[in-house]
Amino acid sequence: MKKIFLVFLLTFTGTILFSINTNIDSLEAELDKHTGSEKIGILNDLSVALRDISPQKSLEYGTLAFKLAEKSDDKKQLATTLINVGGGHFFLGNYEKALDYHLQALKINLEMNDKPSLANTYNNIGLIYQMLCKHDKALSHFLISLQIERELCNDNGIAKSLNNLGNFYYYMGNYNKALEYYHQSLDIKEKIGNKKDIANVLNNIGIIQAERGNYNSSLEYYLKSLQIEKELGNINGIATSLNNIGLIHANLEDYNKALEYFQRSLSLTMEIGDKCGIANTFINIGNLNLKQKKYNKAYANLNQGLQIAKEIKASGIILNGYLLLSEYYSNIKNYKEAMAHYKLYITEKDKIFNEDNNRQIVELQTKYDLSEREKEIVLLQKDNEIYKLGSEKRNLFIILLIISIILTFALAAFIYYRLKLKANSNLILKREVLDRLTTEKKLKQMLKIEHVISSISSRFIKVEDIDLAINDSLRDIGKICEAGRSYLFLLKENGELMDNSHEWCDAGVSSMIADLKNLSTKYFPWCMDKLNLGEIINESNINDLPEETRVERKILLSKDAKAILILPLRINDSLTGFIGFENIRETKNWGKEDISILRLSAEIMTIYLERKAMEDALHKAYDMLELRVKERTLDLEKINRELQLEIAERKRAEKQLNVSYNRLKKAMEETVNALISAVEVRDPYTAGHQLRVANLSLAIAKEMNLSKKQLDSIRIAAILHDIGKIYIPYEVLCKPDKLTKSEYIMIKNHPLAAYDILKTIEFQLPVAKIVYQHHEKMDGSGYPQGLTGNEIMMEARIVNVADVVDAMLSSRPYRPALDIKEALKELSVNEGKLYDSDVVKACTYLFNEKAFQFEEIKVRKSPR
Repeated sequence: MKKIFLVFLLTFTGTILFSINTNIDSLEAELDKHTGSEKIGILNDLSVALRDISPQKSLEYGTLAFKLAEKSDDKKQLATTLINVGGGHFFLGNYEKALDYHLQALKINLEMNDKPSLANTYNNIGLIYQMLCKHDKALSHFLISLQIERELCNDNGIAKSLNNLGNFYYYMGNYNKALEYYHQSLDIKEKIGNKKDIANVLNNIGIIQAERGNYNSSLEYYLKSLQIEKELGNINGIATSLNNIGLIHANLEDYNKALEYFQRSLSLTMEIGDKCGIANTFINIGNLNLKQKKYNKAYANLNQGLQIAKEIKASGIILNGYLLLSEYYSNIKNYKEAMAHYKLYITEKDKIFNEDNNRQIVELQTKYDLSEREKEIVLLQKDNEIYKLGSEKRNLFIILLIISIILTFALAAFIYYRLKLKANSNLILKREVLDRLTTEKKLKQMLKIEHVISSISSRFIKVEDIDLAINDSLRDIGKICEAGRSYLFLLKENGELMDNSHEWCDAGVSSMIADLKNLSTKYFPWCMDKLNLGEIINESNINDLPEETRVERKILLSKDAKAILILPLRINDSLTGFIGFENIRETKNWGKEDISILRLSAEIMTIYLERKAMEDALHKAYDMLELRVKERTLDLEKINRELQLEIAERKRAEKQLNVSYNRLKKAMEETVNALISAVEVRDPYTAGHQLRVANLSLAIAKEMNLSKKQLDSIRIAAILHDIGKIYIPYEVLCKPDKLTKSEYIMIKNHPLAAYDILKTIEFQLPVAKIVYQHHEKMDGSGYPQGLTGNEIMMEARIVNVADVVDAMLSSRPYRPALDIKEALKELSVNEGKLYDSDVVKACTYLFNEKAFQFEEIKVRKSPR
């Protein structure tokens, strides 16, 4: 979907005049220097300056200005702030809010009869109504804006209004009218030299060229527009141009280049928060994915674009999203969803392009054009009166006969000129009225076609009587295309025979369906060859068929057919039948609309027939499956008995396994108890210390919400964390003096000694590894491995903190016991450096908030 430039007029007010080169930082710096009306003016200028750079920031400044203006008595300034706040909402896609603020501004401007502001306000409201797909209201507001701008002789405003009228007719599909307005706007803008608006119009002309298939010409216009937008630093304009250039490359099937431009556009629209641009670009990328058959990506992008479009109520983008999602589901053969989304597309389109709406649009444009013609005639009449007055005055002073004769001839020439001018004006007016009537007729026909397709779609969503649904559909498409007969043929017997299964005939046309059963396809070689290749047979005169069609021609003439239009029905790339029209009374040139409606009808019927074939196949498969189930019932009963025996055997094995597990668990507990006993025999303190460390470690782990497996690991590892000290001589452990270097090394090796003891025991838990790491520090200063940070297991970090706390609370050979405050201070000072922060927080919380206590807290004499 192309992005078209909408010229949104934001009113510039305040003491600081805004221009494209204004430094926004300097404007912001001025805010604190001013108050009252001057500050409101600066805020309004900032709102306008940031419109294309950051719509959200623009809205914030506009809202601040509005809040201040509400407190003042300056109605003009209040109306200006309302327009700027509404403009912020418009560029963020909040169209309902934008409309509310603009209607408030319109009321104030009408009270003040401020014509320049009224012109701007009517223009902006027209844009909002256009985005909300209220096209009749959009056109009326555009025309009012243009009329006021012309009264004011404001070339800049006239050019912008002409551009927006061009946009309006582009959306309505009238490209000639759109192009006419664009060129009028561009001529004025080039005379004025307004680069920004020139870029806008160049982009829009490029869109029309693209719609007509003139891609090289379109690309030239886009690149010119992009160059100007880059010079101006207009992010919104750059994003729009990039998006449209991407569409050109997509049409030229250069998909990689197209995707590159789309992604650049998406990045910029996301940067400025342009929801409409974001939604539009996602839809375009999704469409590109469909062409590349990247269906997963297509769905993701289309769905994301559609959701954003729904959020901002951008009906045009929603319409395109539904249509492309219908195509997506059709491609993945999910025809139910394809039909559902196509119905949503038709419903949304009916809302936008309803008949009353289009008639009002034609009437509004015609009334406006007639009004302009009447003004021209009044001006000419005034010129004539002035001229006559001048002649009468001259006649009072000049009586000469020759001057009277000259005046008479001049007057005659003038009357002749006026009559000729009036005749030309009437002729032009007549042509334009005829153009309007032709356009209205085409719109009515288009609406009828859309209604017929919608009706056909609805019939085949929930079919109760398939024959009635097909016959009614053939009747509808036959009538709207003014055919004499419409019909459906289905192939059978592997394509060797065909039946005219359904038919509709206009009044006075004989039915042929009874005579067209079990026809051999070999009698129609020319037709069947074309249909098998997927070609459309479009013949306006049966007598002009080539010589090789003499068999088909003879049969068709026997049916009184004068012209035919036939489209193939294909399921899984195989021809299954065809649908067609015949004109009986005269030859007929079948147009694009006829082919389009027949193609859509064929696709809808194909989807249904394919679904029906699948359902028939499923019913057949179900019957076969039911038979197989009955045949296998006895086998399954036998298998069931065998399974019961196997289940009983497995339960017995499971029971034995549980017994073995409990034995293993008991053995492990006995092993742990044996190791504790060995420590107690040699050093009662170490055993008591290990139990206290285990209790505190478990409490910390529970506070940190560790898993049960981790809790079991910590409990066993903490109980055994100093088991390696059984290798250290008692005199070294209890030495009151400073240790020698060799003695200190011996102490530092106790985790390794413990690891060597425990690694041979199958705990089914990482007990040995936790014990090995329980003296490691977060900064790598620990021992025996010098591990840092996440290299240390969390369980080991917990045991380490608990070990430090209990050691500090115990009396040592070289110092008395410390109190809990000093222990917690040690943890706090070295949190994150020596000890894990989370563990320290949990431990501190236990003592300070939950009043944790060891089973016994008293002075204890201990070895090292």
